[in-house]
Amino acid sequence: MSNDSKSTLIADDVETLTAVDYIESQRELEKEARELMPYDPNECTYEQGELRQPLFACLTCSSQNDNTPIGVCYSCSIQCHSQHELVELFTKRAFVCDCGTTRMKDTYDGACKIRRKGKEKRERKMSNASATSASHLALPAEDIASESNTYNQNYHGRFCGCKQLYNPLEESGHMIQCYFGFVCGEDWYHDRCIMGVKVNQLLKKTGENVLEKLSSPGIDASDNNTSLKKEDEDEEEPDSIEQLHYFPKLETFDEFICWKCVAKFKDIFEELDAKFPSVIMAKLPRFDDTLTVEQWYQRREKLSEPKLKKIKTETTTNSTGELQDQEYSIFLGNDFRYKILDHFDELDKSSKLFEFLSNNSYLFKDDPIFKPPEDDSEEGWSTADMGTAEALHSLPRDKAIESIQAYDKMRSKIIDFFKPFADNGKVVTEDDVTKFFGNIRDKSKDNDG
Repeated sequence: MSNDSKSTLIADDVETLTAVDYIESQRELEKEARELMPYDPNECTYEQGELRQPLFACLTCSSQNDNTPIGVCYSCSIQCHSQHELVELFTKRAFVCDCGTTRMKDTYDGACKIRRKGKEKRERKMSNASATSASHLALPAEDIASESNTYNQNYHGRFCGCKQLYNPLEESGHMIQCYFGFVCGEDWYHDRCIMGVKVNQLLKKTGENVLEKLSSPGIDASDNNTSLKKEDEDEEEPDSIEQLHYFPKLETFDEFICWKCVAKFKDIFEELDAKFPSVIMAKLPRFDDTLTVEQWYQRREKLSEPKLKKIKTETTTNSTGELQDQEYSIFLGNDFRYKILDHFDELDKSSKLFEFLSNNSYLFKDDPIFKPPEDDSEEGWSTADMGTAEALHSLPRDKAIESIQAYDKMRSKIIDFFKPFADNGKVVTEDDVTKFFGNIRDKSKDNDG
C-alpha cells in the first residue's frame, strides 16, 4: 500500500469519526458528571429541621453580617451561594440550614431562592393563576434562624487545634474528623496535631486536596492512607523529614475522638474501656511542642513504663502503664458499635456510662446522614449543574461556576452543530467548522453592541 493511500485512509477516518465521536464523548462526560454529583440541588433542608447533613460555611455572607457564622445546606450552596466564598465542612449533626434566615439579615437579596420558588409555586397553584413570578425582586433574609445550631471555628474556615485556615493547595498530611464533637464541634484535625508534632518538621506536599479523599463521618475510613510518605523511600533526601510513624493506620479503626472531647468525659471513656475491652483500640497521647515523631515516640514510651513515677511534670503512670493526667485521643475499633450494642442492656442502669451512652446514642447506634434526593431523570442535570462537583472543592467557586456555565452553552451549540452530520453520516469539513465559529463571533458582537 502506498504512503498516499495510507494518508488518505487516516484522514478519512479522522474526518468521518469527528462528529460521532464528539457527541459520544459528551455523553460519556455527562454520565461521569452524574456519577460524581448525582443529587438534585433543588431542595433546601431548612423546613426539615435538625439533620446530620453536608454543610458549607459561607464566608461571604458571614463577612456581610458582622462575622456571624453561617452554614448552608448542599442545595443552597449551589442555588443561592454559588458566587460566594464557601468552605466545605462535610457533615455536622443536628443542624438547620441558615440560608435565608435572620443570621443573613444584612445580605442583599438574602432570601433563600429555593424556598422562595417553592412558595411562589404553591401560591400560584392555590390561586389557579399564572401570576408573574416575583423571583426577580430582591428580598431580605427574614426566616427564623434555629436556636439549636452550634458553631465552631470551622464556620470561619479554620480547623484543628492549630486553628489554621484550610488551604487545599498547601495542606500536608491527612485530616480526621472528631466523631463525638461535644467540645470541639466535630472539628477536623491534622494527624500531626493529634500527636502534637510541629508542622514545620513534617514533609509538605502541595496540590493535594486532603478533605476530598476522606470518607464521610459515619462511613468506614479504611480507604484512606494515614502515613506521610516520601516520594521515594529508597532515595535519600537531605532536606526531607521522617515519616509520620506510630499513628494508627486508618484500616485499623473506625472513628476518632479528639483529646478535647476525651478530657471532658475522661472518666466515662475509661469506664467504657474497662467495660468493653477492645472497643478502644488505641489511645494516642498528645505532647505539645514535639519536634519529631521519634521524640514523640520516646515520650510515649516513658508513659508506658511501669511503676508510679513522675515524668517531667507532664503526667504519671500506674503499674499497668495507663494514661492518667496526659492528654490523649482515642480510636474506636472497626466493630465497636456491635460490641457496645451486644452488652449495652447489661450495664448498670444507674451508672454514669449507661447515662452517657443513652444521652449520646448516636455514638453506637444508627446515625444516618441526610442526602438530597437523587436526580432520576433520564437526561440528568445540565453540565453546568453537574459540573459544580469540581467547583464545590474550590475557593472561591464563582469563576469555576462561570466557566462551567460558559462551557455548557458552548457544548450545546457544538452538539447541535454536529448532530445533523452524525445523523446523515456526512463529513464535517474545515469550512463547516470555520463558518460555525464565525457565526458565533458575529452573534457575540451583535449582543455586545
